Amino acid sequence: MNQSTLRRLDYSEVLRRLSVHCHFSVAMERAREQVPATTLTTVRLLLEVTAEAVDLVSNFPDVSVGGARDVRDLVTKAGKGGRLQPGELLLVGDTLRASRELRGFFRRLPDAGERFPHLFDTSDHLGAFPGLETDIGRTVGPRGDVLDTASEELGRIRRAVRVAYSRLMDRLNNLISGGRLGGALQENIITIRGGRYVIPVRADARGVVRGIVHDTSASGQTLFVEPFDVVELNNRWREHQAAEEREIERILDLLSQKVGAEADELLLMVDTIAEIDLAMAKARLSFSMRAQRPILHDPAEERSTEGANGHRRMAIRLERARHPLLDQTTVVPIDIEIGERFRALLITGPNTGGKTVALKTVGLLTLMAQTGLFLPAESSSVVSVFPSVFIDVGDEQSIEQSLSTFSSHLRTIVAMLDEVEADSLVLLDELGAGTDPQEGSALARAVIESLLGRGPIVIATTHYPEVKAFAYATPGVENASVEFDIESLAPTYRLMVGVPGRSNALAIARRLGMPEHIVASAAGLLTPDDERADVLIEDIRRRRDDVDRELEEARRTNEDARELRRRASRSLREAEETRRAAREQAVAEAEGELAEARETLRSLERTRVAVAPNARAQAISQRGELKQAEEVVRSFRRERLPTPQPTEGQRRIALGDRVHVSSLDQDGEVVGIDGNEADVQMGALKVRQPLGSLRRVGRVRTDADSQAAMRPKVVVGNVSVEIDIRGHRAAEVDDLLEAYSQDAYLAHLPWVRIIHGKGTGALRQVVREHLRTTPVVARSQTASNEEGGDGATLAYLRDA
Repeated sequence: MNQSTLRRLDYSEVLRRLSVHCHFSVAMERAREQVPATTLTTVRLLLEVTAEAVDLVSNFPDVSVGGARDVRDLVTKAGKGGRLQPGELLLVGDTLRASRELRGFFRRLPDAGERFPHLFDTSDHLGAFPGLETDIGRTVGPRGDVLDTASEELGRIRRAVRVAYSRLMDRLNNLISGGRLGGALQENIITIRGGRYVIPVRADARGVVRGIVHDTSASGQTLFVEPFDVVELNNRWREHQAAEEREIERILDLLSQKVGAEADELLLMVDTIAEIDLAMAKARLSFSMRAQRPILHDPAEERSTEGANGHRRMAIRLERARHPLLDQTTVVPIDIEIGERFRALLITGPNTGGKTVALKTVGLLTLMAQTGLFLPAESSSVVSVFPSVFIDVGDEQSIEQSLSTFSSHLRTIVAMLDEVEADSLVLLDELGAGTDPQEGSALARAVIESLLGRGPIVIATTHYPEVKAFAYATPGVENASVEFDIESLAPTYRLMVGVPGRSNALAIARRLGMPEHIVASAAGLLTPDDERADVLIEDIRRRRDDVDRELEEARRTNEDARELRRRASRSLREAEETRRAAREQAVAEAEGELAEARETLRSLERTRVAVAPNARAQAISQRGELKQAEEVVRSFRRERLPTPQPTEGQRRIALGDRVHVSSLDQDGEVVGIDGNEADVQMGALKVRQPLGSLRRVGRVRTDADSQAAMRPKVVVGNVSVEIDIRGHRAAEVDDLLEAYSQDAYLAHLPWVRIIHGKGTGALRQVVREHLRTTPVVARSQTASNEEGGDGATLAYLRDA
């Protein structure tokens, strides 16, 4: 990409703002070095990564690369055999920890591979260095000091240093406090000179303290003496210190070698952290600009006959586009299109009306999209990927030049014409300005004709009326203008494609108080063609304003209709919830009465089994009546009110999905589905909810779990020989097992298997307590390893 183009479009300022949103210094450096990609495949990939980052940062705002440091120089130094100091190793350790936490985040995230495929694959390059991270953590403390745990030898030496120091201090304290030295001491203190502990002795009492003089005071009145009594203790302390220093150097050398051995992988890790942080910075920049992902125009798509004068491969359609470097709260959005019906757009209008801003907006947004950045425009905006972009900007609004000259324009355009290709984007500001109007106009038309022959997309601004007429008469060229409000004498900055601009000179002069006879005289000097053109342009503007008002009114009407539909839908949902709650309450009351009946029947059966075994026929009859009542309640519960079906494109909820229960504002796992309802496990709580009230947020269970849950069961009659009560609460187990054991007993099953899982053992204990008190169960035992081991219990039933 042409560097002059990047500079004139202030592309570097966009990159600077991008770097501000980076949290990692290496990512900041990469942000400022970004260049627009020039192939459709690459740009599509960049935008997909940014879209993933927007989703990631929106839903997981706490994710970051915090703690990562730029350790590339340190790693390179270690790779060449250099010794890293404790503080430098601490930086490496911090970066390893940040990398591990970032990689772990993606591995723990449900559906990360499906939801964030590119970022998830990138995180694979973070690597894992548990041994190196552990070694650094054991060696270097948080303040950058080498810890005693760095090696057993270092721990032993430091203990010896402490012992030697303690003995040395004890001996010196005894000397200065024992009174033997009397008044020979200047002060009763211990100090250090030249790495050895000494005491201050008055110069005139030098003979009283026998020892080695290491220093004197500035006045010469005090000598710092190491008494002979402590020389050996000082020597021993210094020897241990020297041994400590040698051991630390050995440890640092060894740890530096380990860092150097992983140099390539560590450098890749740093690059990967920077890549992920840069992607998240692009997401954060898009939030700050209220930007949206643009649609990439595919050059391979078929053109309609309507677009015969358009570009054969390229197209731009920006809707409500805003210049990213202007205040996003005050800038006036523009709509601009080119490429479909025409390939050259000529913008006219007054000075300071927004022509140059429109030109730069198109160019800068094109470069941003090709860098993988979202655009401050509507999501329906379309951009193409241009191999090259050229611009000539030289007006008073340009940052690079305060005033443009005709020669500078020509030099830029001449250099441009040598490089322009059919798929280029060419932006020309004030084409033909700076010279005689007639010649400048002719030159402007000639340049446009030459560019039309080469085939690029061209957007140019101009003041010349002849160029407007040229646009009308030339296929593939269209007029556009920036609007000017005559009443306020100020530009509105609206860009209107298909409408040429007016000079408005006479109207402005009249509004500013120019005498009417002068304005009338000037109007008389205009040619009839000029007057007719102005009348035609004014009529076009008026009709366009009428259409805009009608469109705005239609938009408001459509929005009101949508709001009414939303209110009706909300009222319908509330009514359905009320009906559903009433049904639930009725079913709950019926189930409560059935539970009391079951408990009464259970007590009667226990009594009959104990005192009247021949009363089985009566028990079977009562059990049958109770089952019929239960079946009525079950059928009533199954007849649920209709629930909303998943909308088109929304994945159906399945076993093992993690879902959000809107009524409880909690997440849970789908452990069962019955028609339009699902059983959702939320910790120790399991609830049944309509499928329409659940929102899928990911997967939890593996395919193996699902297959295990769906494995075929042995069934005798209508009763299975096993029951799985995992996920049920302990309070539910008695009623569940009571009904199941009675059904199995009446079906003449010899034994049944109850799957309760291992867990904490609480559910297993409840099951076995229940089986001991159930009349129809003769005995129970733990299942064999092949049948589930401690996770299942076998119950042997009495003979029917």
